[in-house]
Amino acid sequence: MLSDKYDKILNCLVTQEHGMEILNGILKEELSRLRELKKNYEHKLSEFPKGSLINKEIKGHIYHYLNYRDGKKSIFKYLGKLNKEEISQIKNKIEERRKLRKLYIQTKENIIEIEKKSHEKKK
Repeated sequence: MLSDKYDKILNCLVTQEHGMEILNGILKEELSRLRELKKNYEHKLSEFPKGSLINKEIKGHIYHYLNYRDGKKSIFKYLGKLNKEEISQIKNKIEERRKLRKLYIQTKENIIEIEKKSHEKKK
């Protein structure tokens, strides 16, 4: 009877150890996937304009600027006189960048969380 208890305990320990190996493998795969996803987001973010579209009326004419930050400095990049279609395209690109940025930030947070759980160092 005592032998049966030891066998059950040993089987439980072996099963737990095997389960931890599986869990660690899953965490490593997820970490690798998230790191690749982060790189893809970084690449996509670089393709979109950052900042906001600003319209200024000067002497009765409307001029368009892209306003963004470069460190602590605020930059106003002159875009010129744009038609409604061009304005719409820029606004859509800025909105798409904001959505991607949110996903990028969430991915970075997920990477940190999994690194803590799996004790993986940043690469």
